Amino acid sequence: MIRAVIFWLHLTVAAVAGVVILMLAATGVVLSLEETVTGLAERRYSVAAPEGAARLSPEEIAGAAGFTATSLSYRSDPRAPVRVHEGQNRYHRVDPYTGRVLATGPGGLERFFESVHNWHRWFNVSGGSVRRARAVTGAFNLAFLFLLLTGPVLWLPRPFTRRAFANASLFRRGERGARRDLNWHQVVGIWSVLPLAVIAATGVATSYPTVGDRVYPIVGNVLPAGAWPPGSSSEGVGVEGAAIEGAAIGEAAIAEDSARAPGSARAPSRDLGAVLAAAEAWTPEWQTLILNMPRPSDGEVRVEVRGGRAGQPQRTGVLTLDAASGTARAWESFADDTPARRAQQFLRYAHTGEYWGLAGQLLAGLFSLAAVLMVWTGLSLAVRRLRRFVASARRT
Repeated sequence: MIRAVIFWLHLTVAAVAGVVILMLAATGVVLSLEETVTGLAERRYSVAAPEGAARLSPEEIAGAAGFTATSLSYRSDPRAPVRVHEGQNRYHRVDPYTGRVLATGPGGLERFFESVHNWHRWFNVSGGSVRRARAVTGAFNLAFLFLLLTGPVLWLPRPFTRRAFANASLFRRGERGARRDLNWHQVVGIWSVLPLAVIAATGVATSYPTVGDRVYPIVGNVLPAGAWPPGSSSEGVGVEGAAIEGAAIGEAAIAEDSARAPGSARAPSRDLGAVLAAAEAWTPEWQTLILNMPRPSDGEVRVEVRGGRAGQPQRTGVLTLDAASGTARAWESFADDTPARRAQQFLRYAHTGEYWGLAGQLLAGLFSLAAVLMVWTGLSLAVRRLRRFVASARRT
């Protein structure tokens, strides 16, 4: 009796939510390839790095873009162009050795992935509808989680024996029609239910702020938060082993105040080349540096340092430096965030697999593809059952 109730609940939820879940799974497959595909496409903009040649200064690169730059994005590969951003939606790729503009972004490929992102998160709506649409996708994630929790009750054989389990968990050759769909549905479900449950649960947590507020503190307290790079701390900042204590910070503040003192006709001097060099020396294994361009009156520059691939917040941090000398003043890393903030970042990137790098993304894409097959075969079985019911009603 209980098994029959679960079956009809499972079938009803699948029939109502199946098409949207299929869209979410299919877009998830596409997004799992985003970083790999865009990384390969980026190689066509590689520049020749002359032996012994030095890069242009950040000021020269920003000036070569032809607009008011808000940030410069450097990669550790000497052949990679520098991205000069104006706000969030416009940037130029600039040759760091000649200042030549190579391309203007975002391009068609990036706009395509952005559109897929929008469909996956909130049905590609805009404006005030985004929050409501995001809540709807969270509801469908919750429906998918329900299907994954009730599915094993229906997939696992009764009585449970080794032979019966092997028969239910392995693909069978020669099956056709409903028997084939049922076999594929069961096999894929049995082998992918746990990873897909994690993907669905993290999707629910990130879609509903009230749910996340309850989950984040719990998850954050069990996340490892070791200092990165090793030995760094927000209390004593050091570059090449030299710690900056309160006295040094005080001297820098005095120098800055002097520069701004009455009678000084010019803005505080700044040396973004020294800032960039200090940020590169902060951790030799950096992969990406994002230098936020300061305003003329700013005495500090913030540089985001990334030591891994996208989606690895445990290897990122923000370094604050003196704009004139490049002296490091503060370092904020993943370990310095609150447990709730660490959990929020972890769950976001765990949902896509990016937290574990390329392998995690590929696995997330593979299991998303498994979800596509599960939903497709499940809908096929539901349609076949509906056809049999209609045919039986007509005969009656």
